[in-house]
Amino acid sequence: MEKEWIKYYNIWVIHSILYSFSTTISITYYQAYAIKILGFDVNRLGNLTLLNLLMISLGNMLGSFIVNRYRSQRVLIWKTCATVNLIFWALTGFSDAINKNIIYLFVSVAQFSGAVGGLAYVDTIGDIIPVQESVKVFGRVNFYTLTSSVLALVISLALFNSIEMFYAYRVVYITSFTTAIASASALFLMRDLNRRENKTIDLFTLFEEFKALLNHKAIKSYILFMSLFTFFVNIPGALWNFYIIKIFNGNENWISLNTIASTLANAVGNYILVKISHRISRRNTMVYSIVPISLVPALFLVSSTMESQILLNIFSGASWSAFNLVTGIYNIYLGGEKRIYMVSLLGVLTNIFAGIATRLGATVASLNILLMNAVFIASFVGRLIMFFYARRNIEDI
Repeated sequence: MEKEWIKYYNIWVIHSILYSFSTTISITYYQAYAIKILGFDVNRLGNLTLLNLLMISLGNMLGSFIVNRYRSQRVLIWKTCATVNLIFWALTGFSDAINKNIIYLFVSVAQFSGAVGGLAYVDTIGDIIPVQESVKVFGRVNFYTLTSSVLALVISLALFNSIEMFYAYRVVYITSFTTAIASASALFLMRDLNRRENKTIDLFTLFEEFKALLNHKAIKSYILFMSLFTFFVNIPGALWNFYIIKIFNGNENWISLNTIASTLANAVGNYILVKISHRISRRNTMVYSIVPISLVPALFLVSSTMESQILLNIFSGASWSAFNLVTGIYNIYLGGEKRIYMVSLLGVLTNIFAGIATRLGATVASLNILLMNAVFIASFVGRLIMFFYARRNIEDI
């Protein structure tokens, strides 16, 4: 790693740690906040989660135009959009003070800007970190950010157990807002060491680029896999916290401890992967992590105590650590010089599939408890089917 990049690598790490702290708080509790403070039922929660995903999809579509058109200013786009993403996620926790329906606007703006900023971020980082170093570098950064997430959740847990629920939510989201400003300030120092030329594209050109990507066998197989896998993962997307609160009679402590357990396991998983990165196959790591991931929704239904939920989330976090790390690397490097189009197409498709799945799952689950349970079983079966598809069709990079 060149000396000049080390400075900006350190800035990236500091920004990422603060970003993770802020968004972990705001995103972890926004569904529980909507249920407890805003009084949302499962259908309204399904609508909110659907909007969340569709705005990511729209951001990935329009972001491909924006980032290509102003590619020489991609770091500025990253800074601006990350700042908006951070602030608007933090603002979700103040919706009750304005109008409970404004949470839809806050989530929409946060996710749209996050998607556009994510494209600029991926394009910038993909020019800097060589693929052979990717597992080590991203695993290390993931470990730092996940540790930051755990700290955020521990602080939030302490707040929920020391003051009244309403005021706990207020303090938690004030903390999220404060660290959002700090994260944006750190990112302001970032510079682009590999400037790219601007490229104006129209809708026809964009579709031609998407078509060219899908003519590439490895990319086509990967995008199809990620889209379908995302569908099955997100069928119960609006139900996890609802089930914990309404069926298991859990509370914010359950949600906090679950997320802490999952995040710690994820961090340890990334730490281990960094240590053995020179010995692992990226493809096999991703493919075989699908098996334990598949078991999570089925095990969830029989984990009716806080202790069993914590154990389940340790298992889940460890399983997802490998999958998330390697798919992040595939997303950046599989498309090569066409990475903006690759990430854009992947973001559009996976979030459309996720949105449809979430809305479908919420609709079915709203009918009765047996069908709600069936949604989790469908997620288990679908994930397992995708393991067999991935083992046969995903290529290594």
